[in-house]
Amino acid sequence: MNLDIYKETIYYILSPSNFSSGGPKHLHQLGAELKNLGKNVFMYYYPNNIEDPVHENLKSYDVPFTRNIEDSNKNILIVAEVNDQILVSKEFKNIQKVLFWQSLDHFFITHYQQNFSKYIKSIIKIPFKIINKFNDLTKNYFGNLSLAKYLKTIYLNFPFSNLVKKDDFKLNLAQSYYQHKILSSKNVETLYLNDFIRDEFFQAAKRLSLKDKENTICYYPVKSSSFMNRIIEKNPNLKFVPLYNYSIKEIIEILSKSKIYIDFGYHPGVDGLPREAAILRNCILTNKEGSAFYSEAVPIYEQYKFDEKQKNLIRIKKKINYIFDNFEDELKNFEHYVGILENEESIFKSRVAKIFDTEKKNQ
Repeated sequence: MNLDIYKETIYYILSPSNFSSGGPKHLHQLGAELKNLGKNVFMYYYPNNIEDPVHENLKSYDVPFTRNIEDSNKNILIVAEVNDQILVSKEFKNIQKVLFWQSLDHFFITHYQQNFSKYIKSIIKIPFKIINKFNDLTKNYFGNLSLAKYLKTIYLNFPFSNLVKKDDFKLNLAQSYYQHKILSSKNVETLYLNDFIRDEFFQAAKRLSLKDKENTICYYPVKSSSFMNRIIEKNPNLKFVPLYNYSIKEIIEILSKSKIYIDFGYHPGVDGLPREAAILRNCILTNKEGSAFYSEAVPIYEQYKFDEKQKNLIRIKKKINYIFDNFEDELKNFEHYVGILENEESIFKSRVAKIFDTEKKNQ
């Protein structure tokens, strides 16, 4: 799995133009750290014809970008697992390629969307629609069901060689223990490379006062399941704040005042918002989907994790009220989690150096 790295090696990191989410943020963190190590590194944005392709939230990483890739076997191209990026990587035949697994769910859904005809997709969707209807009528008998989860169940019954040619990539990186565990079961060897939370959140945490905290609950609607809607419906007297389409500054302001962050989503990787919320002194409630199933990926106590079952709606409601009534005591149960988050950046830096250390590779 070793890369051939030389002093003249150029690193190219593929990222979507003018788009910000957890995946692109992680890619820019990697670019910034390679730059700090003295590497010759560029972001390569697609599509390649956007005048200013760098999203405002990512400009602070200050990674230069290029519109051309030198397709040499001394250079390295790093791409995320989404189908668009894998297709772009196929345009280059000589460069060493690294596949960065950030979200298994996104891999399956983008592969499905872009590699099957409308006819085949409609056939695949027929049993999913039937199962989904049954799931709805039985109030989440199958738990957190989504098309991505359904596709994952199908795909994981087949060899990964049908989806990604292993020989196309010299190295596989995994963003979380969850990806590493699943990929290992499919005989795909990976190196773990975590991400970390931006320093603005830690600085804001030093300034906030628990006296300013309010009985509000934050969540991220884009990745939430239908079960999250049931939680909201079950608690009409509580204030739920959807974190969507806010700037980083606004998210910090909201999370600095809330007491609880709920993440009943799909957890395709280790998401940023639950960690940001914990740093800003929120108690965290999650389901047990994806990475949240693993304590190595989401290391909060089991009492704060719930299966998406109808019977748990009452338990969740009681937990929310208990946290509101005993907030400062409950926060103590997340101190170990915040401690782990405080060390993520140093772990990230050491792993980047270990994976991409030129001198070690050339001894």
